[in-house]
Amino acid sequence: MKRKRKPKPKPKHKYSMKIERKIVDKLGLKLYDKVAAVVAELIANSYDADAENVLIRLPLDKALAVRKGGNVEEKGYVIEVIDDGHGMTPGEADSFYLRVGPDRRENPKQGNSSRTKKRPVMGRKGIGKLSPFGVCRTIEVRSAGGKKTDNGFLVSHFEMDYNGIVKETSEDDPDYHPRTLADDSTYDSKPGTVIRLKNFLPRVVPDRETFARQLTYRFLPLPDFRISVEDIKQDNPEQTFDIEPQDIRVAEETIIVVDDRPVTGPNGETLKVSGWVAMAKESYRNIEFAGIRIYARGKIATITRDFGFPSGFTGEFVARSYLVGELHANWLDDKEDLIQTHRQDILWSTDLGQAFSTWGQELLKEVARKGRDPRRKNVRDEFIKASHLSEIAKERFNDPELEEAALELGKQIGSFAHEDELVDEDYVRGLREIILTVAPHKLLIDTFRKIEQMAVDGKVDLKELVKLFNTSRIAQLASFGQIAEEKLKAIDLLEELIKKDEASESDFQKILERAPWLIESKWIPLTANQTLATFRTQFQEWYKKTYGEELVTTTDIDHPTKRPDFILLHPENNLVVIEIKPPKHVFDDEDYARLEKYYTALNKYLELNPSIAELFPDKLEIILIRDSENLSTTQENAMKTLKSEGLKPYRWDELLMNTKRHHQEFLNARTAMRKK
Repeated sequence: MKRKRKPKPKPKHKYSMKIERKIVDKLGLKLYDKVAAVVAELIANSYDADAENVLIRLPLDKALAVRKGGNVEEKGYVIEVIDDGHGMTPGEADSFYLRVGPDRRENPKQGNSSRTKKRPVMGRKGIGKLSPFGVCRTIEVRSAGGKKTDNGFLVSHFEMDYNGIVKETSEDDPDYHPRTLADDSTYDSKPGTVIRLKNFLPRVVPDRETFARQLTYRFLPLPDFRISVEDIKQDNPEQTFDIEPQDIRVAEETIIVVDDRPVTGPNGETLKVSGWVAMAKESYRNIEFAGIRIYARGKIATITRDFGFPSGFTGEFVARSYLVGELHANWLDDKEDLIQTHRQDILWSTDLGQAFSTWGQELLKEVARKGRDPRRKNVRDEFIKASHLSEIAKERFNDPELEEAALELGKQIGSFAHEDELVDEDYVRGLREIILTVAPHKLLIDTFRKIEQMAVDGKVDLKELVKLFNTSRIAQLASFGQIAEEKLKAIDLLEELIKKDEASESDFQKILERAPWLIESKWIPLTANQTLATFRTQFQEWYKKTYGEELVTTTDIDHPTKRPDFILLHPENNLVVIEIKPPKHVFDDEDYARLEKYYTALNKYLELNPSIAELFPDKLEIILIRDSENLSTTQENAMKTLKSEGLKPYRWDELLMNTKRHHQEFLNARTAMRKK
């Protein structure tokens, strides 16, 4: 006889949600990957436990572990966070500390305030305890708490292992059970908690200065709360120091106190904000103090530089480089939690977040307006100092008025300099040279304006007029001297090119087309000579139609198949043909025949187009630059005839000598003025 099978019991619940243990990976490893951020979460727990002193023991400026060949190599360090708070008994640790996720403020046994000091607690989500898993694999907790007994305070001592937590569990026992350690259920003479972090991932502890900054901005100076750091490295002579508030130098005239500027919520409610906003005297060098720090319950909620302003707003650079401040808005972490899980930003997209954003953007506009002038003054002063403008102007000009003009111009231009570039010597040097070059011209213009104003007013002071004319003379000589000096530099470059055998004809064509004063000092290059451009185009089209050959007369365009046949210039009223042969090239019959052909074609075109010829009232001129000639008798005689019609031949050394001689006069005059 077959036994009847008992029917399977119906499940107690129709539906079940299973929470994967690997959520710890999301809450620890993925949210907290910096040592300072992890330590900050543990410090917040100490604050909530009414601690007055917290000591962090760790190796500053050291790698906790490194990756080698796919494996993690430990360095044997342990990080400890030690506090003198009320601690936890084994029962409290099991009931509260080892519960991930519940809001402690809604638990009547914990509440919104700390146990004895009634501090507004920082913790809320109950996940800060998991943050160490972002840098390590083992967390040891030793805490003494509860009511004091005859034996002291009862100790809870256990260890949480990351691999054990994320391990798959059975349905019979889905909970994770930390390993009990030696001191558990013993007694200690005083309350407090020690958190030890071990078995590290490849992470680095920053140096002392950086670590201090990273903690400072997370916690304000709080009453009855001291944070100390001990460097556990053997070789460190100054092992222990306190985390002190860091001074931020602000422009006093830009400070805006917001205590009487509440945020208006979406339903018209008043949301109190306290603190201040200002512009720093210098752009921040450390990201931790960049922008406005916003706190809720004494702990950092976020840092903002723009309150959500889109890029490109007016004053963006100033705001992102100089804006500093400290705001307190406890309502961000009150009934509605507006702080993101990893406490790195505010939930700006919520109704309250949008209201706060709008409030902050208006505040930012106001402080940016206040900070514009102080910021320019700071940049100006920094540029004057970095450029040594005053000293170099005195050395270069040796004239008080020119020095003053350079300094005044430097202040005007320097106030708009890019501050970040002022550490770049090339940038500073380039800006300084522009100022020193323009200063004589500015002084000259200012002097002429004063003379003009004197004439307009009809009050001519002879002594003042003589002084102004003397100033204008000094400014003109300085200006001409600068121009001449730059020209001599160009001459030196040309001379070096002449000495090089590899320089091509097109290289010389480019130089002389752009610097015609090398041929004739009074010729000034015209950057936009439309008359010549139109003539060149029309003549080249006519030449191709008449002779069946393509002609190129400028280096300003890239021609796919050929270099320029010659270059055309239009200085003053002339039309000038520049024919160049490289140094050491022998000018022969073939070269001359080609030159004569171009000259004849130009004359013929001008005869056929008298209205165009009127644009060049002076005669057609030819400049030939070559070092030597080898012509037949016939061509030599023809060249003599061409010389009488306007051909000017130069040797390269002759051209250089004439140009140097002319421009040296300007430099001599400037040298004499310096001595005077």
